[in-house]
Amino acid sequence: MRSLQVWVVALILAGLGIFMMLYKHFTLEFPLTPDTTYKSWYVEARVDLASKNPWRQGDKPVVFNLQLPHHSERFVLVDENIVARGFGYEITETDDEGNRAAVFSKRRMDSKETIFYRAVVYELDSPTAQAAEEAPPEPDSPYSKKNRPKLEEGEQDAPIYVAVDALIAEAREKSASPRTFVREITKLARDAADDRVQLVRDAVGQNVTAVEIASLLLAADGIPTRIAHGLALTEGERRATMMQWLEVYLKGEWVGIDPVHQSFGLKDRYIVWWYGDRALYSLEGNARAEAMIAVRQNTNNALTRAIWKSGQLADLFLTFSFYNLPLDAQLVFGVLLMLPVGGLVLAFLRQVVGLKTFGTFMPVLVALAFRETGLLSGILLFTLVVALGLFIRNYFDHLKLLLVPRLASVLTVVVIVLSLLAMITNQLGLVVGLSISLFPIVVLTMTIERMTLLWEEYGSDEALKTGLSSMFCAIIAYFAMNNATLGYLMFAFPELLLVVLALTMLLGRYNHYKLTEYIRFRQLQRSLAELEKKEKNGARDS
Repeated sequence: MRSLQVWVVALILAGLGIFMMLYKHFTLEFPLTPDTTYKSWYVEARVDLASKNPWRQGDKPVVFNLQLPHHSERFVLVDENIVARGFGYEITETDDEGNRAAVFSKRRMDSKETIFYRAVVYELDSPTAQAAEEAPPEPDSPYSKKNRPKLEEGEQDAPIYVAVDALIAEAREKSASPRTFVREITKLARDAADDRVQLVRDAVGQNVTAVEIASLLLAADGIPTRIAHGLALTEGERRATMMQWLEVYLKGEWVGIDPVHQSFGLKDRYIVWWYGDRALYSLEGNARAEAMIAVRQNTNNALTRAIWKSGQLADLFLTFSFYNLPLDAQLVFGVLLMLPVGGLVLAFLRQVVGLKTFGTFMPVLVALAFRETGLLSGILLFTLVVALGLFIRNYFDHLKLLLVPRLASVLTVVVIVLSLLAMITNQLGLVVGLSISLFPIVVLTMTIERMTLLWEEYGSDEALKTGLSSMFCAIIAYFAMNNATLGYLMFAFPELLLVVLALTMLLGRYNHYKLTEYIRFRQLQRSLAELEKKEKNGARDS
């Protein structure tokens, strides 16, 4: 019954720990390795303002309006910074499309002024859920059939309407779905040699773009559209070109069409700067402006982004996180969280493998010291201190000292030996001497005492065997506790302590043969097998 209870409790603890870890990984996007990186981009807009009439500076206030980039379900903007010396400014939403603008003002402008806008763009692994948008109204296009002027009997339709209808009819003939219809419209709008497209251009304006012609044609057919302006996120570009593309409302969502490849799925490669037919900036006053956009790709640690995102969500797991502690406390807990891992390794080596050690957790504490001294230096120091301590301990035993004074004397000797080693190694220029003070001195003292008693009761072979076994356990625990990936997992996902606790509890119910016992009893099994064989042969002969 107790065994079943242990299994149930262990499974509940392990399941709860794994569930919380998976939640943080998949929902909060905490990475599973410390080296996981992700891409981000620095986006910078630089605007140089110059007075049109330098000799008439300050005769008119200057108002400068700069469009700012959008957040989206794929990209988020963080660390937005504006540098505009001497300007007052505010950031406002300008319309229902979510357009944002920074409005700068200054009463007296110098001959030259510079405004900087900079933001970091994070690309999310999984798009964030967006609030449902209401379906846009059907576009009120002057070229739709319902808005055209009525024809008198025998009157011919205007050439612009004939061209629009012909282009829409051809696109519909070549398509089989709303998406393919949109794609064919964009192809036709890009054909500058088509007389029908030229008719549309003559009616609307020669400066109209292919994207605007496609928007006009789709609006005439009753399909909602909007024109987006933005940047392609490249590895690096000092003078990035602001691109224009078309977004169409299909099946309950806005779908962008790649202006280069004429394909859907544009949101993964472009960031929207603004929607509509306005310009990147507008200027009022006695000044002229020149804007330059730069893009540079950067590589960041994925954990930094996860912490930022979780902070934005005010998630409970980040509120009670080690990352909110002061840095010195984080360093302390980074070590403490590995102690249960060392305890689990030691429990496995003792309960399943069957290794013997001096003390229950002596190898774990020694392994903790190895983290500071280094493995080889730590083994050498441990062996040297224990050997000298054994020699002094035997001398104290010869003096017939009582138990407590004898332990205090050995403790003093251990401190003296470590102090001498620190001084000697410091004179030799060895860094290891500066770390030996972190050795668990009390543990070393008890190890010397227990090793001496074992030596006296069971002989030198058993004492040395147990000592080597303790050292082997300390080395294995050192590798487990010094693993960078495991240390990161325990710190970023402290709920894994529940899994460690569950495994330790299960080891507590292990009562089968140990691996070393199979080796010890192998000779006995062979002897029993030979004896059974002789008995069978004897019975056959008789």
